[in-house]
Amino acid sequence: FVFLTYVLGVAWLGVFGFSAVPVFMFYNIWSTCEVIKSPQTNGTAAVEQICVDIRQYGIIPWNAFPGKICGSALENICNTNEFYMSYHLFIVACAGAGATVVALLIYMMAT
Repeated sequence: FVFLTYVLGVAWLGVFGFSAVPVFMFYNIWSTCEVIKSPQTNGTAAVEQICVDIRQYGIIPWNAFPGKICGSALENICNTNEFYMSYHLFIVACAGAGATVVALLIYMMAT
């Protein structure tokens, strides 16, 4: 049981690590959305020059088209309910995987 718990713990640690990637990506996109909402306050360029390039995260290849979204198209994505709902689901998945890792470690220590 200890060995099985160890193997499951390593597997769930991988799930926890991979579920943190969408949370990180969303946070960066959300930060860009906040800049678009008030560009004068943030002292940035015009709204059409503010972009998010998803290719830089390594999820899609560099030659993918379109890998970059800018300006009003990004603003439209930022204003959808699905955009924010996905963040909550990513957080729940990451927290659930983390809780599973902690539970498996506690069980392994107890056995």
